[in-house]
Amino acid sequence: MTPTIQELGYLGFEVSNLPRWERFATEVLGLGVSSGPQNTRRLRMDAAPARFILSEGAADDLAFAGWKVGSAAEVDAFARHLDSQGLKSTLGTADELDVRHAERMLHFTDPEGNRHEVYAAAPSQDAAFRSDVVASGFVTGAGGAGHVVFEADHYPDTIAFARNVLGVKLSDNIYLEPAPGVKIEVSFFHANERHHSVAVAPRAPMPVPKKRIHHFMIEAAQVADVGRARDRCLAFGLPVVMDIGQHPNDQMISFYAHSPSGFLFEFGWGGVKVDDATWKAEAYDRVSNWGHRPYGAMPGEGPAMPAAAVEVA
Repeated sequence: MTPTIQELGYLGFEVSNLPRWERFATEVLGLGVSSGPQNTRRLRMDAAPARFILSEGAADDLAFAGWKVGSAAEVDAFARHLDSQGLKSTLGTADELDVRHAERMLHFTDPEGNRHEVYAAAPSQDAAFRSDVVASGFVTGAGGAGHVVFEADHYPDTIAFARNVLGVKLSDNIYLEPAPGVKIEVSFFHANERHHSVAVAPRAPMPVPKKRIHHFMIEAAQVADVGRARDRCLAFGLPVVMDIGQHPNDQMISFYAHSPSGFLFEFGWGGVKVDDATWKAEAYDRVSNWGHRPYGAMPGEGPAMPAAAVEVA
């Protein structure tokens, strides 16, 4: 039996401007920052020692995604699962375990070359982080850190990877025609009660910088903190790409803006919870019930999701 991934435990980013990312994490997102080994920075949301891990480098992109399982034995069982899928895995080094505060970890790649890690967390005595900026705190718990949306050149293969390798379950699909004759499908997958921990979107055929991910999402416990985060983002000088709106599938009220590395982040509230006993995957033909318009657009000016800037849930 394949070990069950419990949650998206952490994301790692290679960033070119570490001081700006530290300020962005604390002043805009409201996260805690602590220094880790090997000149890394750990970003905290809750009791976990690291929900995001920053390292210096030129990529300005995702470095790895960490998927939590229940024990070190389950990490080894996942290695056997990967072997049965014809995928090679490598055990994490002592230094890598130290950075992640993990007891055991292995890593492998998806069809796009993205690095995925399956890990068992090491015991921690750290007190839970409480944000001075996000008064309501962050929604994590059984849902993990939030979600990540990958952009894929090999969309069908990456969907198969999510289903068969990670073992996550389909939540729903969104079908879009962002421009005449251009049809795309976006797939959303859950590992727990969070509507989606991972989603996969075809890479947009537009002249934009190529990134491994479209965005990551973090969720606050009160809707007012979404508005406050938007104000902090603008004051920090980061462009809001899509203003506040609500998605039809996960019901999240959120906005999107650029991180200091160029890929987007989503700051939201109110995501629905999945109960596998009753949940049925649906198909949607829009990404927003309302809002999510380009920043500064007046009501009725243009489509909610213009072809030049398609944002996904």
